[in-house]
Amino acid sequence: MQVKRIVLITGANRGLGLKLAEVLAEKYSLVLTARKQDELEKIKENLQKKFQNLEIRTHQLDVSNKESVRNLKDWLIQQHLKIDVLVNNAGVSQDPRQIIDINVIGTIDVSEQLLSTLTDDGKIILVSSILGKLDSQPQELKEQLLERKTKEEILLLSEEFIIRNQVNLTVYSASKALLNAYGRYVLSGLVKPNQSVYCMHPGWIKTDMGGPQAPGSLDDGVVTSQYLINDLPFQREERYHGKYFNDKAQVEDF
Repeated sequence: MQVKRIVLITGANRGLGLKLAEVLAEKYSLVLTARKQDELEKIKENLQKKFQNLEIRTHQLDVSNKESVRNLKDWLIQQHLKIDVLVNNAGVSQDPRQIIDINVIGTIDVSEQLLSTLTDDGKIILVSSILGKLDSQPQELKEQLLERKTKEEILLLSEEFIIRNQVNLTVYSASKALLNAYGRYVLSGLVKPNQSVYCMHPGWIKTDMGGPQAPGSLDDGVVTSQYLINDLPFQREERYHGKYFNDKAQVEDF
C-alpha cells in the first residue's frame, strides 16, 4: 500500500482551509490545525463519516503564539511526522494588530519553526491575496518591497506600517504584500535545494472573511492550491519556486 504524502493546513476549521482538507482527504494524510481543538475534533468526525481509509490528525495551533507553534513542532517530532506540504492558510482581516501578528509575524514563525519537519522535497504554500499585489500598495511600501529585504526588515516594515495606518483593509492588503516579500526574498532561500515555496491568491471567495458579496465559491478557492499540491512535482522547478500564482493557477508578477 502506497504511503500517503502528509499535508498540514493551518486555519483548517473553516472556509478555504476546511474545503482544502475535504478535497485532499482521499489522496493525502492530513494534519489539521486551528485555535480551537473542539472544532477540529468535530471536523475530524465529519470527515471520517464521509471518507473511507481517511488518515487525519488534529492539533491546536494559534499561529500568533510562539509557544503554540513550538508545541506543534514538538508534537510532530514526537510523532515522527514529516510534512510534505505546509499550507499557511490561517489569516484574519480585522484589527490591524491582529492582522500583522497572524498574517505576517505568525505565518513567518510557523514557516521557520516547521522547516525542520518538512521533507527534503516538501512544499510550503503561503496563502496570499490579490490585494497583496505591489500595485495595490501605498507608493512608499511598494518601492520598499521592490528591493530585496531581510526578515528583520520585513518585520520592521510591518510594525512601522500599523503605526501610520489603522484601516483594516489597508493593513490587510499590506500584510499580504509583506508576506509575499518574505516568501520570495527570505523563505525561498531558507529551504533546502529540492524544497519549494509558493505564494498564491485563492480568489475572492464567499467565506466569513470574503463576505457574501464575493463572486467565487469554495470550490473556486481551492483550484490553485490543488494545482500546487497535486500537479506540480515534489521536485523543485526553478521557474515556479518563490513565485506568485493567481486564482487560475497561473504565475503572475508580484
